[in-house]
Amino acid sequence: MPALISGVRRLPKGGELSSNRVVESQAVLTLALVGRIVLFVAVTSVLGRTLAPADFGFVALIATCYTVALEFLDMGTGAVATRRIAADRAAERTTLSELLALRRLLATVLLAAMLAVALSGYFPRHDQRWALAAAAFGIFLLHLTTYQVVFQVRQAYRQAVLVGLAAQLGFALASVVAIRLRASGATIALLMVAFQALQVIGIRWVGGRLLGYRVRAGWLHPGTLPLLKAGWLLGLAGVSYKLATYAGGYFLWEMKGPEAFASFNAAQRLLVPLTEMAWLFVTPLIASMSVAVAIGSTSFRAQLDAFAKFLLGISALVAVAAYFVGPYFMHLLYGDHYSSGPWSSVGVLRWLGFGCLFALVTPVMAVGELAHGRNGALLFTGLAALAVNLAGNSWAVPTYGAEGAAAVLCATEALVFAVLLARCLARGELGIGTAWIGYLLPAALLAAVMTMLANSPLLQFVVACAWGPAALLLIVQLPAQKACRASLAEDATG
Repeated sequence: MPALISGVRRLPKGGELSSNRVVESQAVLTLALVGRIVLFVAVTSVLGRTLAPADFGFVALIATCYTVALEFLDMGTGAVATRRIAADRAAERTTLSELLALRRLLATVLLAAMLAVALSGYFPRHDQRWALAAAAFGIFLLHLTTYQVVFQVRQAYRQAVLVGLAAQLGFALASVVAIRLRASGATIALLMVAFQALQVIGIRWVGGRLLGYRVRAGWLHPGTLPLLKAGWLLGLAGVSYKLATYAGGYFLWEMKGPEAFASFNAAQRLLVPLTEMAWLFVTPLIASMSVAVAIGSTSFRAQLDAFAKFLLGISALVAVAAYFVGPYFMHLLYGDHYSSGPWSSVGVLRWLGFGCLFALVTPVMAVGELAHGRNGALLFTGLAALAVNLAGNSWAVPTYGAEGAAAVLCATEALVFAVLLARCLARGELGIGTAWIGYLLPAALLAAVMTMLANSPLLQFVVACAWGPAALLLIVQLPAQKACRASLAEDATG
């Protein structure tokens, strides 16, 4: 999609794409994510310890439906709208109206589909059917996520993330009260739907204040189809990738029951925020990388190289920590529910932790493809990942259960990583050299220390918690990181 920004000749001074705005946005998103992870882990621990595996699995199923629905509603149009508005601020109102109309139509499709499942009798319990029906209407409200584009273009995330944190805190407190009242998993799912709805409404309010007006659109907006045509390749790629991420859970639910799904999700829920962190971290780069490509700036390669190395350093630390600290951490969170016995998630966590070695680096390479408008390549990669995942799960889940699904997901992430890396290497946008060793060294040293402390799980956990932040402080001082910051600053003032 470079044509969308071909008229841009420089980054606006003091504007949304300046280096200061990008760095500030990443800092805000990172701090917000830390808060979300703390709340997320806390509520996950409470629910995992107190709910029966079948109920915990149902709550996880509803959460997964929301995650996949968000990807389906985006359908690649969020990135298209972001680039279009970044190139021509006069087109902002029209573009947002088109986006709202399209997402409302897609949300209506999801509403009808979920209501059909709720009424089909697939779920035997009445409370679960009611919860699914409520989730259908909650997902319909997600068309209001149109306002998220406003925060992305203007690099103004602070109020939006505060709304998200407030909603998550409210859900956590409400869940604790519900658990004390011996509520079922369906009740917890209803609370999740309610607070998701409050978050979306809050986002619309904050976005409206930032814009100075409320986005409105008719049901049959004339710009809907052109917007969909501009983004459907990327959208289908995103949906395919997201389905591949969560397909194993659906296989487990159908073939092994909700308890097996709960076992898988008990580990996956702990790593999902890290994957979200990687995508949120590179989100502000969509606009800046697109502009850098359009004006022929060298900052594109500097950003791609620096952020790929940075995320590789993080992912390696996660993989090592998940392998060595996983058993202790699972017991700390869930007691004996998912740390031992038939529904143990320890093996699942180790496989998914290894998968993070690839999954956390993929986002920045995907943004690089996106900045060049290579949506077809992303679509091919996403479809290939989904096909491999479905084939793998159809064989692994019946035989190996939750751990088999985790191994297949790890292989899927490795495939996507390998394809995108090969494309970057072939174009000379990334190079493999000794500089990469500096980013892997902290993880290698952590593995050595964890091995020496093998007989002291508590000490392993403490060391891992301290090692991570220290390693990140070291990584940000490496040459590629400094070069990236200098390149962004040069473009912002050039």
